[in-house]
Amino acid sequence: MKIRLFLLIVVCISIFSACGTEDPELDRADTVAGIDGDDNGIRDDIDAYISRTYTNEEQRKAVNQYAKGLQASLLVDTEDKIAVKAITNEKARAISCISDKIPGGKSPNGERVVREILSMTTNTKLRLTQYFVLDKALDGTVISLPREDVCDE
Repeated sequence: MKIRLFLLIVVCISIFSACGTEDPELDRADTVAGIDGDDNGIRDDIDAYISRTYTNEEQRKAVNQYAKGLQASLLVDTEDKIAVKAITNEKARAISCISDKIPGGKSPNGERVVREILSMTTNTKLRLTQYFVLDKALDGTVISLPREDVCDE
């Protein structure tokens, strides 16, 4: 329960801290999936934001990889433990890729980027609830740091 409250606070802080920048027009439809017209695995609103915000190609690819994994994690069957573990490993790879491509000492740093995309992806009650359902499905699971190449491209 404390972890969930902490995550909710982190998401809220991330949302409010981003208010000083140009706010993206986010999809607030009452669905977990949202709209992905080009079927690339990333919601169109987040896809447009990433394209507009991350002009460095390597960084954009890293952020896209994370956004795609995060979106897939909201849609995974949480009863399928193998699928849950697989998508969680993909997200870990994507976060490591962001850390490689967007170093901590620079602005924006990788940690802020991860929080930002997470808060944008879980921008409705339904999506945030689904994120917590996935978190609950991971109870007791150990996630190892990726050892292989972490970036898809």
